[in-house]
Amino acid sequence: MLRSWFTDCGRRSSAYACVAAVALAAALCAKGRAAEVVVKNDSFEEGGLAYLVGDFVPGEEVGVRLTSPCDGTIVAVQIAWLEGTPGHPPSLHRAIRIYDGSTFPTPGAQLAYLEAPLLSPGYVNEFRYLDEAGTIPLSVPVTVGQQFYVALEFDEPTDVGSGGASVVRDTDGCQTGRNIIYVIPGGWFNFCLFIQGDVVIRAVVDCGEQSGACCLPSGACQFITPTQCAGSAGTYHGDLVSCAAVECPQPSGACCFEATDGCLDLTQQLCAVTAGTWAGMGTQCATYTCFPSGACCLPDGGCVDDVSPSECAAAAGVYQGDGTQCGLIDCPDPTGACCIASTGGCVVLSEAACAVVGAHWAGFGTTCVDLNQNGKADACEAGDCNCDGAVNVFDIDPFVLALVDAAGYQAAYPNCSISNADTNRDGTVNVFDIDPFVALLTGE
Repeated sequence: MLRSWFTDCGRRSSAYACVAAVALAAALCAKGRAAEVVVKNDSFEEGGLAYLVGDFVPGEEVGVRLTSPCDGTIVAVQIAWLEGTPGHPPSLHRAIRIYDGSTFPTPGAQLAYLEAPLLSPGYVNEFRYLDEAGTIPLSVPVTVGQQFYVALEFDEPTDVGSGGASVVRDTDGCQTGRNIIYVIPGGWFNFCLFIQGDVVIRAVVDCGEQSGACCLPSGACQFITPTQCAGSAGTYHGDLVSCAAVECPQPSGACCFEATDGCLDLTQQLCAVTAGTWAGMGTQCATYTCFPSGACCLPDGGCVDDVSPSECAAAAGVYQGDGTQCGLIDCPDPTGACCIASTGGCVVLSEAACAVVGAHWAGFGTTCVDLNQNGKADACEAGDCNCDGAVNVFDIDPFVLALVDAAGYQAAYPNCSISNADTNRDGTVNVFDIDPFVALLTGE
């Protein structure tokens, strides 16, 4: 039979104010640990109204069904224990039990047993150990979204009608499926059938380091931990705060306007809207050159003034730096294949360096590549149309054949390349190769 002690007694008194203050201190302590989260159903706050719930007899239990906010570990239990009139001593009760919460109102398997909790009136009492001696820490693994119960089993009767101490509940309604009671006799019941608020029993879950929205210097947002955010020089906006809920400030940079040769410090988005060219995050008009130009050393050894870095690169040149001038630049001599007749070897050198070693310079831009794989650089074979290792009168007939009939030349000289007759190295054998061939033939 359900007894009339399922009634509430509520007061706003100094005792309740004391409990509220301690509850706030417990929350701040958990926040200071960063990894710990107080999990609760109740809305009891400092200075608010709370109601004593009673009476209970030894062996009965009252509890709450909580949901883990993360993959973590239950490391503590908090129970608000208040008195109607001041002066009651601490109460030693049978146990605090943590159960599996997959069924309601009857709990599942027991996950932890905290023996002999001593509850002091006027406080939110916190328990972190399984044993009375405080040597075995509470540690129950949980996963995000997992439901579990925390229940107090009484070992002393309560008498709230006479001002005695007991558990309390908040005042804004009892949430369905969140509060349970074990009655003797009768068993487990939905406690919301008898009370009008949620019981103030809580759990502390160590979630490890949580993630949240982090605004990076680039203006992007990432859902990462505070440590990762700090390492990226970002601004952390709080645990579990989503990037969708945060508007990250966008960085500015130099925005260049070609039509006016002007510059403004703008965000990338605003620069695009105004048809400018953004120089990048962190650049400033005061120190950034929007339209650089300078001297460009060309592959043939020449030099061109007042070109941009991109224009120089397009000409396969080497940009000498902003504001440089050809008159003050010594561009390197052009290089080409240097053919060493005595050894049949080839090295890429400048014309002057090739002359120093007494070899033949094949011309600017030529290389020592051996495409026909006959053991001699193609550039060093120019004019050697019969592939006998020398340019002489015996090369005249094969040169003429290559000039008028490339297929016939290749058939007559299968070990040679048609490129041997390309004496001006323009990639084609034609009449423009005649004069260079004559020059090679005569030693000019």
